[in-house]
Amino acid sequence: MAYWWVNQSQTWRHEVGDGYLWAPKRQRNGMTLIHYEWMRQLQPGDVVFSYVRGAFRFAAIVAAPARSERKPDFGLAGSAWSDDGWLVPAKYVELTAPVAPLEHLDMYRREGPSKYGPINAAGGVQTQYLFLLPDALGAFYLSLGGLTIESLAQRVAREHPSDEDELLLRDAPPSPGLTETERLVLANARRGQGSFKEAVRRLEPACRLTGLSDPRHLIASHMKPWSDSTNSERLDGHNGLLLSPHVDHLFDRGLITFAPAGGIRVSPRLAPQVIERWKLDPSVSGKRFSSAQLPFLEYHQEVVFQAS
Repeated sequence: MAYWWVNQSQTWRHEVGDGYLWAPKRQRNGMTLIHYEWMRQLQPGDVVFSYVRGAFRFAAIVAAPARSERKPDFGLAGSAWSDDGWLVPAKYVELTAPVAPLEHLDMYRREGPSKYGPINAAGGVQTQYLFLLPDALGAFYLSLGGLTIESLAQRVAREHPSDEDELLLRDAPPSPGLTETERLVLANARRGQGSFKEAVRRLEPACRLTGLSDPRHLIASHMKPWSDSTNSERLDGHNGLLLSPHVDHLFDRGLITFAPAGGIRVSPRLAPQVIERWKLDPSVSGKRFSSAQLPFLEYHQEVVFQAS
């Protein structure tokens, strides 16, 4: 297990709220930084302190190793970063009281890293993203937050049920025995929001018909309908498309579908004036669907789409 310090002043609402760390692989000029490369050293069980507005305000336990992921939607905060990056899933809890590391410089100077540390010789915080902390310093910061490794793990387990718990039994149908967390996760997925929408967005960054990419104005639509899917299929990002609301309306009713190569098929039951008034272009050719998406797409074509 290792301890880490992450600077999240610009992006903490996204990263803490959705449970991850993200950093680009390279700078815009193509150079790599050790602070970005360290993302690949994060391992499940590592402890991360989130530094926001002058203090550690959250602690997290890493849930999985880094994977290659495009840049999340950080708004203006991410405009200067390249899109290709590393994402590390993490489960955050809020500290009972913020911990200001600059108020404990004596300890930092005794135990802090001799190179690539988060605090410079003048006593200021470095602006880079991620820093590895020596064990003694990490344990000290954890104790200042009123936590031990055991109590942090207990809080994480309590506040972040595992995926298995959220789904109960992955393929079990909905039942009155679902917990409130399970009901919330599945309810958000049914509305095309929450963790399902994020899983879809990683695969489908924009509406295939309108090209809109702002997730605030898009709906994660199930290809295999909610009512016909298992609980695991309901949360599977491969079972979704990110669509503009009016396109979702047509797709959900089987008035349009997509070909495996990405082209659009229009049902003969769709009135031509709808296409005209909504200024849709059915000739748009999109990207090919992946092999993991195809079973869900085929279900939509065969069962939902009104071919005649």
